[in-house]
Amino acid sequence: MKQHKKMIIAPIVIFVVIMVAGMFGVVRSASSGDKILDNVYIDTVYVGGMTQAEAKKAIDTYIEETKDVKITLKAGEKSKSISAEKAGIEFNGEKAVEDAYGAGRDGNLFSRFIEICKLKKSNDVINLETTITEEQAKSLLETYEKKLIIKMQNASLERKNGEFEVIDAKSGQQIEYDESVKAVCDHVSAWDKKAMSIEVSVEEEKPKYTADDLKEVKDVLGTYSTSYASSSSNRRMNVERGCELIDGTTLYPGESLSVYKLVQPFTADNGYYTAPSYASGKVVETYGGGICQVSTTLYNAVIRAELNVTERFNHSMTVHYVPLSADAAIAGTTKDLKFENNTDTPIYIEGKAGGGTIAFTIYGKETRDENRTIEFQSKTISVKSPSKVEVKDSTLEEGKTVVREYGTTGYVAELWKIVYVDGKETERTKVNSSTYNATPTTVAVGTKKQEEKKETTEKTDASTTEAGKQTTATTAATTEASKQTTTQKNDVNTSKSTEEE
Repeated sequence: MKQHKKMIIAPIVIFVVIMVAGMFGVVRSASSGDKILDNVYIDTVYVGGMTQAEAKKAIDTYIEETKDVKITLKAGEKSKSISAEKAGIEFNGEKAVEDAYGAGRDGNLFSRFIEICKLKKSNDVINLETTITEEQAKSLLETYEKKLIIKMQNASLERKNGEFEVIDAKSGQQIEYDESVKAVCDHVSAWDKKAMSIEVSVEEEKPKYTADDLKEVKDVLGTYSTSYASSSSNRRMNVERGCELIDGTTLYPGESLSVYKLVQPFTADNGYYTAPSYASGKVVETYGGGICQVSTTLYNAVIRAELNVTERFNHSMTVHYVPLSADAAIAGTTKDLKFENNTDTPIYIEGKAGGGTIAFTIYGKETRDENRTIEFQSKTISVKSPSKVEVKDSTLEEGKTVVREYGTTGYVAELWKIVYVDGKETERTKVNSSTYNATPTTVAVGTKKQEEKKETTEKTDASTTEAGKQTTATTAATTEASKQTTTQKNDVNTSKSTEEE
């Protein structure tokens, strides 16, 4: 019986050995070279028979073409199409080539044999991996939000001829970012360049403030004005342009305002001209010079309305249009004036500029006691006189001095808020402390040497010829007169040359 079992097992073992040997031969033959097996595609690109370097080159070309493929974001009837490259989609060509080369080479002997057999009958398509991060997807949606939805509008105000007009609120939409970001990421992962349309999830957004909320905006909470009458034409236009950009702003309870965001960019296209500005202790010409007077005037209206100032910077040097510590500088994103509406009702900012005067008035609902008043006082803490810097100037005569640039006095100052009730002081609070740099007076000192006047003396030859000794007295007198004339001419020429220098 045992011998019979051995006789049955033996052929099976032989068959298995033959099969394994055959599979091994097929696998070894197919994968012995350095080329990708036949019938392998990466997306629509045939890479069978290519080396990895050749396949990488072919896929790089395909990716460059694919970057121009448009993807479409849709939100109801509104849509926006952008290129895959602009959307921030990444294509992993190297991984695709590695996967293509691994076809028939990866896995155990049996799985490799099965895959090789399949490749002889049908194609193997390797998907080109496409990805976009959640941060990129969100940024994409934020960038094109205005193109995809109808923005909600709270009720707002316009002031015409000294009267307020209410602009009605409008319902709108807002993007549901969690669902929409997931939709973008999923569609990009399942890349299909023939149908890259992504539905963005939106929901209705109702106005938070209606016309009824604005009816109470009628009281003057704070106002302030400054003069720019002595400014150059360009600076005057900059002040008026900055005022125009702020005028008409409605700020709801809890909302904040950045002056820089409202008035930038400082370019000719945005209506600005070149005018004096401070830079590194110097006065230079820049676009938007004078915008600080706009922010300063608004700052003084804001503190009189007792709104919450969250960011304010003084100038590096003093300004002439407000007391010390009452200024508010703007310098790109490094110096800004920011404040928030800390009242319970909306506020409206009215700006007017013309005739050399700029004024801001803040309207809202007055809730402060009638018998309570406030004022602001500037207090100088210390003074620093400008130093003197001398620079040598070879174009000035030695001993002469000329002031090339006058310095400025430095200060440390504070702004104080004083509260009065029934005319009596009840509270005194420091609003801010400001340090203004002193800049030196630059004096040019001459180093040019004066040349001494040169005198030339005509010398005559004492020796005479034998024939000259025999000349008559008349001839001798004539010769002497000629010598004197020559000497006089040489003196005049020397003097004239010195005068010309």
